[in-house]
Amino acid sequence: MKTQIYKSTTELRPRKVDLLSNAGFKAVFGDQNNKQVLIDFLNSVLPRGRKVKDLTYATTEFAGATLENRGVVLDLRCEDEDGTTFIVEMQRYRQDHFAERCVMYASRVYDSRSREEIENFKIPPVYLVGILATDDFDRSHPTWKDRYISEYSLRDSITGELLKESISFIFVELKRFNKPLEECNSLQDKWCFALKHMSRLEALPEKLQTDIFRRLFEAAEIAEFSIEKRQQYDKDMITERDWENIKSTARREGRAEGRAEERLAVAKNLKSLGISFADIAKATGLTLKEIEAL
Repeated sequence: MKTQIYKSTTELRPRKVDLLSNAGFKAVFGDQNNKQVLIDFLNSVLPRGRKVKDLTYATTEFAGATLENRGVVLDLRCEDEDGTTFIVEMQRYRQDHFAERCVMYASRVYDSRSREEIENFKIPPVYLVGILATDDFDRSHPTWKDRYISEYSLRDSITGELLKESISFIFVELKRFNKPLEECNSLQDKWCFALKHMSRLEALPEKLQTDIFRRLFEAAEIAEFSIEKRQQYDKDMITERDWENIKSTARREGRAEGRAEERLAVAKNLKSLGISFADIAKATGLTLKEIEAL
């Protein structure tokens, strides 16, 4: 059965949320009614031996370590019944120092648990799961070929022995995942396909006809949202689009500013060589007054 995907989002408005948008991610995975969907996803990417039994949603606002440090807002934070914390971050757009930001988030949560009344440093582990729609890491080495899920933790550099289950990072890099559904045989492959293509699926493909993905498919159905949830989703989508427009404008203005600085530098060099102001103006596009002021 051929996977049915919309040719473009302009030909027919998607019935499903875009799970790679912050608004869509929040609408599905941030809804406690979809807790089992989140548990199923986490269990598909967590290392062997670590499985989520149950989840309690926790506040996503996290204060700074000191009064001078500003707080942070996490995309999603929840705790298992044994105290293990799971932070799930959706990275739609590329950001500088993303890895450092993840380390800061996880470290702050881990440190906050250590400040609680926990005896003998029995601090519950913290897992940060990043779902990335961007290329945030250098994966040029051949060992990364066909790999799109990575795990980082405190291990010996030679034996790989785990020092302590304390802070771990798992990154699901969807931009590097390009398998057609027909080649998705593992549960991880199927989850990556569903996350990446949900908003463009007309119907749930036969290969995803399991309880896990039926729940995900239903949870992403915009028409099934309550009035309040739909209003919040629409509001979040508008905010997200506005923010992207602001960043795009800033990038364009930054490039324009860079070109202006380059023209000024060229004009200065030509002026030092005794070239006439008229010729400098023709070469750089600057006005005679701007050249004279250099």
